[in-house]
Amino acid sequence: MAILKEGSRAPEFSLPSTPDQKVSLSEFRGKNVVLVFYPADWSPVCGDQLALYNEVLPMIKKHNAEVIGVSVDGIWCHLEFGKERKYRFPILSDFEPKGAVAKLYGAYRDHEGTSERALFVIDGEGIIQWSYLSPVGVNPGADGILKALGESMTSPKLKIPVSIEDHSQGPDNAPLVLVEYGDYQCPDCGLAFPMVKRLQKALGDKLKFVFRNFPLSEVHPNALNAAKVAEAAAIQGKFWEMHDLLFEKQANLDRKSLGDYAGQLGLNVEARNEAGGKASVEKRVETDFEGGVRSGVNGTPTFFVNGIRYNGDWEFGPFLSALKEMLAEKD
Repeated sequence: MAILKEGSRAPEFSLPSTPDQKVSLSEFRGKNVVLVFYPADWSPVCGDQLALYNEVLPMIKKHNAEVIGVSVDGIWCHLEFGKERKYRFPILSDFEPKGAVAKLYGAYRDHEGTSERALFVIDGEGIIQWSYLSPVGVNPGADGILKALGESMTSPKLKIPVSIEDHSQGPDNAPLVLVEYGDYQCPDCGLAFPMVKRLQKALGDKLKFVFRNFPLSEVHPNALNAAKVAEAAAIQGKFWEMHDLLFEKQANLDRKSLGDYAGQLGLNVEARNEAGGKASVEKRVETDFEGGVRSGVNGTPTFFVNGIRYNGDWEFGPFLSALKEMLAEKD
């Protein structure tokens, strides 16, 4: 069974969002709807995917659009899942008859009894404008959704070119430019931190490294404040000192600890507090994040090399080998 394609009329449905409330597609007539079928609550890929949509919801709403999640899990499972993850959009239970709505959209996995990982953008007249079936183990991200809603983007290329506004280490004329979209509270970013240091040491002046903020604050509640503190430190000329300290102290990123770290770096407390509240700091983090979404970033860490997303193994050995191969191709 193939999923419904562009130009098809979206089948009407009415599914429970709570034990005594239902949500119908027809309620959203006049608005765009991003309909997200996913296999199961609590699975790592599903959690990351929905967390990303929660983060980019303001960007989606700019296009007069709402997000609706659907899976075959029971309503009580949904309620606990949504409560813990603090989702700001409804997740509906396609439980009984099992997968009935997913089947209407061609998004049911008969052999597993779960929904496919399928996306649909439905316009205000109920017509499917875009649909996408992702491999069940792959987070499809949000770039395709935003493109369907009218954003201009080129994925998997870096949407926002590296500039003097970026936080960077290494010579401007380095043949390799490595951009990381990272989250200070993300465990995988914590693992990537010493790996990047080793790459910088191994490649020397052949590598320029750029770090951009991509805090997934619904999953990592201290990530956004940590990013703001790093940007506030940048105003006083100590971005990289704070960047390194935040990853070294990743287990303790509460507000008090963040203030202590600023003190350790000798930052002026009054200036730090003022900078931390400036719209410019928040705007910088927001700009980094939106640029990441438009570049197809769907989790952290995500790396780009010379403007092209790197999808290979980012363990030190394989990553270094890949970068050396790129260098050899330039010679």
